[in-house]
Amino acid sequence: MNCYEEVAQNCMFAKLRQVSRYVTNIYAKELKSVGLTPVQYSMMTAIKILENANINALSDGLNMDRTTINRNLKPLIREDIVYMGEKEDKRVKTASLSIKGEEIYARAYKKWKIAQDELENRIGKDSWNTMNNVLDDVIGKIH
Repeated sequence: MNCYEEVAQNCMFAKLRQVSRYVTNIYAKELKSVGLTPVQYSMMTAIKILENANINALSDGLNMDRTTINRNLKPLIREDIVYMGEKEDKRVKTASLSIKGEEIYARAYKKWKIAQDELENRIGKDSWNTMNNVLDDVIGKIH
């Protein structure tokens, strides 16, 4: 096997990116109808889970750089979906979902569920469970 064949057959980066593009397309197709991208939906979820997180907490929680967080938050803030407020320390701004954001999230959840079910049906229940477990394990080991 030459080096090109080895990379083509065994490169984890290439395989994960390919799977990521397929998966992203499934979620993007559904979430588009509520005006969100999969990244924005994930950010909204993190904002709720992390309870009024600042940019650093979102960056850590989502494993994204601050620039990417800010770029993806801007349209959500502009559309009054996410509110950036201040805590006691006025220099620290925290993100929370607005009432409009909560309503959009509820609608988006139904679309997310459709995408989730479609993906599970495509790969099968056993592969779904195995993949979930393997991904959790890998994330824990490389984080």
